[in-house]
Amino acid sequence: MRADLERLSGMVLDGDVETRTSEALWRLSQGTPLYFRELVEDGLQTGRLRVDRGLWRWDGPMTPSERLRHIVLMQIGELDAGEWKALDALATGEAASVQEVVDLAGQDAVARLERRGLITVADPGGSTGVQVSHPLHAEVVRCRASPAGLRLLGTRLIDGNRHAASPEELLRRPSVDWDSDAPAPGPPLLVQAARRAIAMSDHPRAEWLARTAIRAGGGAEAYLPLFQATYWRGDLEAGEQLAIEGTRLAVTEEDRVRLTAARALTLFCGWGRARDAAALLAHVAGTVGGDEDRAVLAATEALLAVLGGDPTRGVRQATAVLGSDTGGGVAGPLAAAAAATGLAMIGETGRALATARAGWEALGGLPEVTEPGFARIALAQAEIMALHLGGQFLELDRRATELHRRNLALPEWAGDAVACLHRGWAALACGRPRPAMRWLNEAFLGFERLDPTGMRRICVALLARAKALSGDVAGAKELLCVVDRTPQPAITAFDPDVHLSRAWVAAAEGRTADAGRLALGAARLAAEHGQWAVEAAMLHSALSFDRAAEVVDRLRDLAERLDSPLGVHFAAYAEATVARSADRLSTVSRAFEQASALLPAADAAAQAAAVHERAGDRRAAASAATRAMALAREGGLVKTPALGALSPPDLTAREGEVARFASRGLTNLEIADRLVLSVRTVEAHLAHVYSKLGIRGRPELFDALDRRAAPLPRRDPEVDGAGVARIGRNVVDR
Repeated sequence: MRADLERLSGMVLDGDVETRTSEALWRLSQGTPLYFRELVEDGLQTGRLRVDRGLWRWDGPMTPSERLRHIVLMQIGELDAGEWKALDALATGEAASVQEVVDLAGQDAVARLERRGLITVADPGGSTGVQVSHPLHAEVVRCRASPAGLRLLGTRLIDGNRHAASPEELLRRPSVDWDSDAPAPGPPLLVQAARRAIAMSDHPRAEWLARTAIRAGGGAEAYLPLFQATYWRGDLEAGEQLAIEGTRLAVTEEDRVRLTAARALTLFCGWGRARDAAALLAHVAGTVGGDEDRAVLAATEALLAVLGGDPTRGVRQATAVLGSDTGGGVAGPLAAAAAATGLAMIGETGRALATARAGWEALGGLPEVTEPGFARIALAQAEIMALHLGGQFLELDRRATELHRRNLALPEWAGDAVACLHRGWAALACGRPRPAMRWLNEAFLGFERLDPTGMRRICVALLARAKALSGDVAGAKELLCVVDRTPQPAITAFDPDVHLSRAWVAAAEGRTADAGRLALGAARLAAEHGQWAVEAAMLHSALSFDRAAEVVDRLRDLAERLDSPLGVHFAAYAEATVARSADRLSTVSRAFEQASALLPAADAAAQAAAVHERAGDRRAAASAATRAMALAREGGLVKTPALGALSPPDLTAREGEVARFASRGLTNLEIADRLVLSVRTVEAHLAHVYSKLGIRGRPELFDALDRRAAPLPRRDPEVDGAGVARIGRNVVDR
């Protein structure tokens, strides 16, 4: 059904659809083509659905148009007062049990609505046992009813279950103010619920609960979730003031430490004030006595060390926290994130992945942890880097997709851009720059709206690299200008990758010597930071820029240091290039292809073709070149120096004609009859074709011609499972 909906969308829009917009369209329409089309048409007419840099995004709440409301109300049909009251109550958005709705509207009304399929009773005895069957019906009912009436019904539903007040109940029912005649929950309960909301990344709800707690007399403990919610919603200045006020009011060491840790992370990532963050942690650490509180500060310091370009120190500090008597406690996930990220950078990718898995388990098993937002993002970043630098490219793509889908289960938040960044990072690492551009573009637009993580700069740099590899030199250069205008963040761990992006843009401009110099500079920077796995990746890129002789010895050394086979492949690539061995280059290319690393696989095959050509072996050169171009097309690659030097083998018009007939299965005699040639002439033409394409006969001819003739895809034709449609244009001018 979803595929049918995506085909329908092809009649309306052109370009990529932002993930959250696509999910909202699917959720509200539930796959009904009529509903979906009406929503999209209304969005286009009102300007709420608009395109920005090729990405369609819905601005504001997605509400049905007057026309769509009329359609839905006609489908609902006539209802009596009791039935409308039941639907109105459920449309408030407040969770309701069957008994609560029966008390409001009557048993007969509820039974009739269920028989007509307008409501669904999932758990007759539970507190959330009944709901409107179709989300769009609920929206239409909500639009039809008066706000005052909905508010009254929502309040009655809340009052009906007031005795069951708990953090979970508050998380289900935060949208209606507590009735003035009934006692509000106490501050401890509100604070607990606000912390749970922070853990769920539901920052608007957390802010509401925390402010309610403060109005009810809550102290410093209410300021922490309020500060976190305010920060993640993008108001850095207000968040800073809340952190200062909360610290002033703190009466317990725990409150003071948690506010300090949260404030240090925001100073570092959000404001780029690394020295202020370090000074704050050092000042408070000298006054703390409890083991768990010291662990919170140490885990925070460890993560900042890793992000600040010192993975060795960060791993040492984080490992000490994880190995302490408390096992990290509430600081465990943050410490695991720091350790895993640092381990990935220094080349211990196996340990990094194991540590990240333990961090996810701790994050899911503890009701409250230190800075869950930062822990979640850092754990995901650690896994992406460990899988990339460890050469596990298939798993990298799978895991990035899984993390993105898992993020979609959360309310919309600043982490959406990071999840898209990771999708793009994975695609680029696998040598697929065109899908990478799609995801990095969405991430870039998200970071432009909101960037509390400090990841905007690396996102733009990776997007520039993807555009350079895809042949969009002007777009890549424009993005480098954006990088240059971006203030230098405190996060310097990604600086080698920023420098490498400059190298690929230089290569796309034809400045291979400059590209080699920049790639070597990126490797030196990684080495200065102790990022051995990152250094190996930078040196490997330098192989594409004629720097094999300068990097081969260092790559051999790093291959012995790193725990992944990728380092061995890098060293073998350098050795084969220095030796000018076409056979060894082909072997390396196949090793990269087997690992799903398309860029180095294509590049090594192209270099093998060049070596064969210089040796005068035209058939082998043609075979290697055909394979290189096939790999390039598979990844959507357009331009690397080695691939740019290749050109498809030139077939004469007659050779191409004979080859096409042969690829369709015609015999030599049938081809001769069609073209009025002798069989011997057909055989001669085919022999020339086989030689030029580097193949041995008919079984390989169809694929060889397909690889030679097929244009590089301008767009990825697949539709992402998370609901991002790739769609074609057929829009009436409006």
